[in-house]
Amino acid sequence: MKPARQGRTVDNPAAKPGPVGIARAIPTGPVTISARGHPNIRATHANTFELTPDTSVTTSGTCIIGIDADWSEDALLALRGGVRITIRSGSIEETVRARINPTFIRGDPLVIRRHPDPQPRSLCIAAEKGSAALDRSLAEALRQPDANLEVTLEMLGVPGASDGALFVIATPIGNPGDLSPRALATLHSADLIVAEDTRTTRALIGRGAPDMLSLHDHNERGRVTEVLRRLDTGARVALVSEAGMPLISDPGFVLVRAAAAENYLISPVPGPDALTSALSISGLPTDDFRFIGFLPRKAGERRSALATLRTASYSTVFFEAPHRILDALEALLEEIGDRRIAACRNMTKPGEEVIRGRASEVIAVLRDREIIRGEFTVVVECAAAAPDSGLGDALLQMAESLVDAGVPTKTISAALAKATGASRRDMFSIVLDLKSAAADQDTAGSEDQD
Repeated sequence: MKPARQGRTVDNPAAKPGPVGIARAIPTGPVTISARGHPNIRATHANTFELTPDTSVTTSGTCIIGIDADWSEDALLALRGGVRITIRSGSIEETVRARINPTFIRGDPLVIRRHPDPQPRSLCIAAEKGSAALDRSLAEALRQPDANLEVTLEMLGVPGASDGALFVIATPIGNPGDLSPRALATLHSADLIVAEDTRTTRALIGRGAPDMLSLHDHNERGRVTEVLRRLDTGARVALVSEAGMPLISDPGFVLVRAAAAENYLISPVPGPDALTSALSISGLPTDDFRFIGFLPRKAGERRSALATLRTASYSTVFFEAPHRILDALEALLEEIGDRRIAACRNMTKPGEEVIRGRASEVIAVLRDREIIRGEFTVVVECAAAAPDSGLGDALLQMAESLVDAGVPTKTISAALAKATGASRRDMFSIVLDLKSAAADQDTAGSEDQD
């Protein structure tokens, strides 16, 4: 495991913006959180302390030191790196050093943790102490009637690479209501959104969207340096594609690979994607599958890609455009036979549809349509289990082809015996097993059509 990345010395990004502006200027002074005490405050948690907007606290809330908290979320989001936390109630004051959590976003609780690594739902990490180690006179003062609490956070230096984070965020594949609250909060907490289509993303986020930078198939390599420079200044960067999870047949791989190589913090915000959505409703096995993206556009390359599925022991998922779907399914039928498939169209959009059946049946349904619309996600059933022949893949495929062609059993077994050095009797038994498996599959197909 690579050590945590150390930030390089950089200029203050608020004073020297790059091609894309900083969404939140680095604060020049401390950020203050106002709160009140409560009779149930115990402050006995060893690893955390917390401020809550709630107006009460139970005796089990051992980490809470203040209630009815009030703060500026924008000001907290602008903090980066090491901070000095000053806790003050009346004349009693306590100071704790900590680090702003790089993954802190809007709506997260104000939890300060001793844990050194970035944690979800936390304001600070790497704190010197939890509430149990705070001055006991401070805890006593906070239990008094009308006790007030003031907590200030002051940055200790210029943020660096270890203070930034790259969020890889899933966006809806059709229905805008599928954008999760966490995804929306993360997008609104970012300093920069890197988007495949900035117009789509702005419409999705609504008012108050942060700065955006386009990143698509044609410019991704040229954008990497700029995004890494922003991460180097401690920025929170959100990566989104036009729909679904970035990198899944969408841009983003070059950027994520570069960020991972430099050991920047990368955090996923999962959500909608066509791949697992199609699998979940296909009615085909989901315990073992492979995703192959879009099929090649050229007919020969497409056939070669589909031919590899003849003996696949797993379900296969691929994407296809509406104007190529019939060509793709006809090539699939030709290369691997009349396999069960599920063609999922316009998932979560108006006109959502799943066409299940043998490849020939799905083709017949689509041929009857004057116009085929919508993006397709196709799930293909795995190959029927072949008998354990002990033959290599090449010989097994040859034997299966000869069986399908109706070549006599003796002829096939003699050829296999010569190729392997095994006895004709053993090869004869293997060929009979292959013919039996082929007959079972044909029977199953006939029953399904009936």
